Amino acid sequence: MKYIHDEKLLERLLIQEGIIEHFETSGLDFRLVEYEKGELICAPGRPLEDILFTVRGTVQVYGLREDGKWLPVSQGMGRTAMGAIEFVQPGLPVFYTEAVEDLLCVSLPIERNREALERDCVFLMYLLKCINSMVVTYTLIGHREHSVEERVLTFLRDVQPDHTLHSINQGLLQFHCSRRQLQRVVKRLRDEGKLKKLKKGVYVLEEGQG
Repeated sequence: MKYIHDEKLLERLLIQEGIIEHFETSGLDFRLVEYEKGELICAPGRPLEDILFTVRGTVQVYGLREDGKWLPVSQGMGRTAMGAIEFVQPGLPVFYTEAVEDLLCVSLPIERNREALERDCVFLMYLLKCINSMVVTYTLIGHREHSVEERVLTFLRDVQPDHTLHSINQGLLQFHCSRRQLQRVVKRLRDEGKLKKLKKGVYVLEEGQG
């Protein structure tokens, strides 16, 4: 992890990525931070100390069972900020979060800004939406008793703000399925008129399916 000291880039990303819209408080201590591919962002015993907004790259979230086997949870956080749970209830995370590729984030130290943020109604509403998105993801998408088709539609309808599956690879960990299963489901949803193909590997929920 390293901090990037580029105030012009930071200011541009705050506006361009819509991050500044989640706050009504001015003068917050935003910073740019970079993680290398494969670097752990947080882990049991290493909780997040910042709220992180990903502006480039993706992350994967996973657990480790007692027998050492890898337990995938999700890949990609969409527009959901990392650190929402840590802000509400500081403590040790249950899962590992790792950079899948080189990652650029806008960060906001939690404790240094806590007093102001706890009075910021716009931020608190955004935080509530983030946590709701996580609950939907883990309860409706992560459970294998739901079919892959149900998981895909729930994710695109209720979690993904642009209602778009940006790649098959994004979906593999998100929906806990094989590539063949996901490709078969995507094809069926296209045939049924529920998904529209934008380009290779990219699909959007058709209007009226929300």
